[in-house]
Amino acid sequence: MTQDEVIAMAKEAGCIPRRHPDYWEDVQIFATPDVLQSFAKLVAAAERKEWEKEFAGMGEWACVHLLEERNK
Repeated sequence: MTQDEVIAMAKEAGCIPRRHPDYWEDVQIFATPDVLQSFAKLVAAAERKEWEKEFAGMGEWACVHLLEERNK
């Protein structure tokens, strides 16, 4: 997932970016707990889609083995 995709999901969820007036590169995000929960759901859905593509056509045990190796 790219940085631009994450930013787009944050905006879609309702996060509000604010730039510091003295430090233009300093961006703060304002969000309520509901907005953060919405953002987390969008990120999780995007991750599931990426995993589905990666594991498409593989057997269940092959997927389990790859996940175990990845988590070491």
